[in-house]
Amino acid sequence: MKTVLIVAPHPDDAELAMGGTIAKMIDAGWNVTIVDLTNGEPTPLGSEQIRKKETRNASKALGIKNRICLDLPNRYLQPTLENRRKLAEVIRLYQPDLLFGPVMPDLHPDHVVAANLINSARFEAKFHKTDMAGIPHWTPKQYGYYSTHRTIYNKPSFVVDITDRWVAKLNAIRAYQSQIKNTSQHNSISLVEKVKIICRYFGQCAGVKYAEPFVGYEPISIRNLKIFG
Repeated sequence: MKTVLIVAPHPDDAELAMGGTIAKMIDAGWNVTIVDLTNGEPTPLGSEQIRKKETRNASKALGIKNRICLDLPNRYLQPTLENRRKLAEVIRLYQPDLLFGPVMPDLHPDHVVAANLINSARFEAKFHKTDMAGIPHWTPKQYGYYSTHRTIYNKPSFVVDITDRWVAKLNAIRAYQSQIKNTSQHNSISLVEKVKIICRYFGQCAGVKYAEPFVGYEPISIRNLKIFG
């Protein structure tokens, strides 16, 4: 059983980018934990109470049982030593086999800082002779997910077929009504429609209906040749 740690700058980032993959991991019996760096507030139509309820409903839609929020400042996230240490302690406590975070480059400053924190916290988590909580741990594999506000998508390292978990992903995204309504006010394409376009595009690239793209930061080893079809 794999242990997976998914780091999201805000609640909804993980579901938007890799909700279908999360559902597949959980269905496979993997131990999945989401770490929201911020609570996502303030936003025009949201509040802390609204976002907490939306996050609970989204987690339920995907079967997520382990989710924590570090309550770092939304919109003003910084790559400080303190913030890096907080995330490193989470890595040391959960001991993940796989670590996920946003792919760079990214337009959102919080996403840029999140990627920086993930890289540095991954390294710091293995330190000995420290008073950090947990025990030293090096996460062997790190992967990046694409945020949906991107306008250009570079070629991914691989895609995950989420056709059989598409409905679960949609239900999780629709839980964030405060964000969907806000986004719809400023864009000609709704957030749900944009996610559908992205997943259909990467799906057709791989010969399936819906897929989510990822970037690998280390070489990806293949043990089962069935992957070649």
